[in-house]
Amino acid sequence: MQLLVRLFFLGLMYLLLYEFVYPLEKKGAGIKNCCQDPLPEGHWHRDIPATVFWIGTDITQWSPKGIFRSAWDEHWIRNYGGEDSPKARAGLLPGTHAATLNPFYVALPFNDLAYPRIAKRWIPWYDGGFSYGKSQCKGHWVEIKNRWGRVVYAQWMDVGPYVADDYCYVFGSCRPKSKSGIDVSPAVKEYLGLDGFDRVSWRFVSEKDVPQGPWIKYLEEAILYSVIKRKELEEGRSRKKK
Repeated sequence: MQLLVRLFFLGLMYLLLYEFVYPLEKKGAGIKNCCQDPLPEGHWHRDIPATVFWIGTDITQWSPKGIFRSAWDEHWIRNYGGEDSPKARAGLLPGTHAATLNPFYVALPFNDLAYPRIAKRWIPWYDGGFSYGKSQCKGHWVEIKNRWGRVVYAQWMDVGPYVADDYCYVFGSCRPKSKSGIDVSPAVKEYLGLDGFDRVSWRFVSEKDVPQGPWIKYLEEAILYSVIKRKELEEGRSRKKK
């Protein structure tokens, strides 16, 4: 009888080890193989699956409310001047309105405001004197290259696709957690000649290293449009007060 009890407990211990300890060891091994430190700003992420998104994206299972705001802008679609639909274009620009933000934008899967401690350690350009509650990722420039070597520059304006904590991929050498590693705007898609689910290479670049191109031209025009719209809004408010 005592032998049966001992065998029972030995079997139970083996089951616990197999079900809980062994999976944890496997997970630990995976972590050890992952990058432990951020890489320099100009590190290339190669052969990354890219998908297309846009300001005002239709409702889907991944964006049940549509993309009317970004992780860092509550009024993204309003601040852009309207929807950036890929179906209504005027060349590289939206065909329904004058864009008041740069139409060359991307989303990457990390949110520094949601993970401030990780951001402090992993963002290569992290600035401790930055205003509290203001993203240090928003607006940072990204260089993107298609498989034929054509290059475009865009600004990081939202978080995704799918996750917001993939810092080992965004700032390190790991592969992305999700099936797609970068979301690109319709302007980026058109400029690079992408078709739905292509693979690209990308890296972070400093603003001073961004060359002249439509991404600068349209950004300057967007700033001008934004100033004009703001002035018109202020004049409208002053007329109402009178």
